[in-house]
Amino acid sequence: MSIVESPPSLFDEIAELIASTPSAEEILTFRPSAEVQERARDLLDRLKRDSLSHEEEQELDQYEQAELLIRLVKAKVRILNGP
Repeated sequence: MSIVESPPSLFDEIAELIASTPSAEEILTFRPSAEVQERARDLLDRLKRDSLSHEEEQELDQYEQAELLIRLVKAKVRILNGP
């Protein structure tokens, strides 16, 4: 029986960041991997052409939710650590 690994998601990368007990600077400089960024760009391009499956629409929604989460976390870090 083989296990098929799915590509990393933005949520996976955020979870890894949090699990690593990052410094404020590491949180503020966090960027998704090139692979995750490319997947998001691909989904957005395909959305513009109306060629997304239902599952891909859900995946794109998850990217949007993850992006909102990391923006919120970064904003909170900036507030707590001052200018």
